Amino acid sequence: QFVEFACSEELPAGHLLARMAFDDGTIEVIDRGAEYDVIVDDELVATVPDWLSSAIADPPHILMPMATAVGDAIDFEAPQFGITVLGAADGFTAAGTTAGFILWMRGRGILVDPPAHSAHYLRRNGISSRKITHVILTHCHADHDAGTFQKILLEQRVTVLTTRTIMAAFVRKYALISEMNYDFLQRLFCFHSVKIGEPVHFQGGSIKFFYSLHALPCIGFRAELAGKSIVYSSDTYYDPDGLAALQQRGIISAERCASLCTDCSVQQADLLLHEAGIAPIHTPFDALAKLPDNIKRSIRVIHCNDARAAESEFEKVQPGFEHTITIDTEPPLHAEANQILQILLVTDIFRKFDVESIVDVLSVITTRSYSAGEPICKAGDEGRFLRIVKAGIVMYERDGARPFELRYCDYFGEGELLTDATHAASATAATRVEVLEIERGDVQYLFRRRPNLMARIQQRAKLSYDASWAAIGANSVFSGFSMAQVTQLQSVMRQHEVGEGEVIWRKGDEVLDVVLVGDARLAYRELADVRGATREDLEPFGPGALLVNVYALENRLRHELTLTAERAGTIFHVIGEDLLDFLDNNPGAFIWMRDTLVVC
Repeated sequence: QFVEFACSEELPAGHLLARMAFDDGTIEVIDRGAEYDVIVDDELVATVPDWLSSAIADPPHILMPMATAVGDAIDFEAPQFGITVLGAADGFTAAGTTAGFILWMRGRGILVDPPAHSAHYLRRNGISSRKITHVILTHCHADHDAGTFQKILLEQRVTVLTTRTIMAAFVRKYALISEMNYDFLQRLFCFHSVKIGEPVHFQGGSIKFFYSLHALPCIGFRAELAGKSIVYSSDTYYDPDGLAALQQRGIISAERCASLCTDCSVQQADLLLHEAGIAPIHTPFDALAKLPDNIKRSIRVIHCNDARAAESEFEKVQPGFEHTITIDTEPPLHAEANQILQILLVTDIFRKFDVESIVDVLSVITTRSYSAGEPICKAGDEGRFLRIVKAGIVMYERDGARPFELRYCDYFGEGELLTDATHAASATAATRVEVLEIERGDVQYLFRRRPNLMARIQQRAKLSYDASWAAIGANSVFSGFSMAQVTQLQSVMRQHEVGEGEVIWRKGDEVLDVVLVGDARLAYRELADVRGATREDLEPFGPGALLVNVYALENRLRHELTLTAERAGTIFHVIGEDLLDFLDNNPGAFIWMRDTLVVC
């Protein structure tokens, strides 16, 4: 149930009230501007600061300490099998981040119930979102699903693994919260429906899910790789005596009771990550203490406060990359080829290559290492290689401007190879770096067979570097893009110089593209004749303004006004088909543009 805040005669002006009534009492939340009061049955139980309750970026207590910093970064190497904990507290602990972690399998990660703002933490610590393309959603309590919703809205499309029951609850909940309709919300991510007891294959391993016992549908899982295993209980009530009592009362069946006691949250494994919250919807420590030693020795607890964990015999997991738990496994056959394939599959210029073409790439690609501080290429050098960052951080600097960080799967040098130009920028290894390199002749051979891709790369190389970056940087949405997103965007931008008075779009013509304004100024002159138009409505569109109508592009509608250049200068066109393809892979940008005509 969702209740909106509203004015109340009981409160001073400017204060808002939300009230929920139940059979056994009431809950009220009063918005006092800087703080929220939470009142249960007429008793004040909590006062929450506004910055803590809001969705502003990264409240300071939520962010974990930085593990890396450019210049002296630790080059984190994802384990073949293991976990990195992002938070280990329950939803009621003030001092910790809510429980969530990364499950690593063969160097790629799956976020499990990511805590709120964890995507920012990963980015700050140099973990590319392209290494973590999947999310497991165990259930729809806010301390477990809020970070999943955030992850869906950031950068590229992700795959969410959960059951149909849990996904239906998730979509209903966040459709109400975000005011998006169901269909639109489900366009923003890929849903992988999992079935209880049936394995999901990932990175040469498998993940098998089970239903735990919680206040609402909730799943845990067993992940297996190369003969090793990790079990995650998720939120669950495990207590054989308590479960037997539930069976006797007819609340659960004998089969369900036996399963919960022996093959769900408590299983023999190399790592058993078990919650230890407050009964009766969580697992008490004394129930875990009664387990046999062969199971207890592999237990690490999560979803509990530090004080209760310290009083138990169990070790609580610690957040941070420096506390990553690694389960030793044998490396896979063809490990190097496997790593390269993973990179190619998430790099936009290779993403749509067929199997035969990928084999061609593998036959010509090589790996090269650079030490921290070593130049990779210099401005003015002849372009000899397409380079893709495999590990580490590369500083990419052009024309003395602020350098950009290139990380996992970012690439450079492709434009010079296809236009016979020299390097316009210098690239230097900021840390120890590994790059994949493809020589000029091989790049030209591979891309000549894909004229559309080759044309995009050549088109991007022809863009005015300063003008395109200035326009992107002046736009409130594009300015927050990652380097990979900017590269994708520039691949579909077409630069155009317009003269004063030139018509960009004509009323009645079909909507075919969008326009990003460079240093020109554009306006709809007919607005001056519209009754009620404000001075702001008549203000010309300046640098960074994006004129876009996604609905019109999707439904092949026509322009209702004529767009004219008020001042000569540069603009950038993006063809509608290219924009829709870009938005399909970048749901966060889709959110901003879906109901908007101008994004400044």
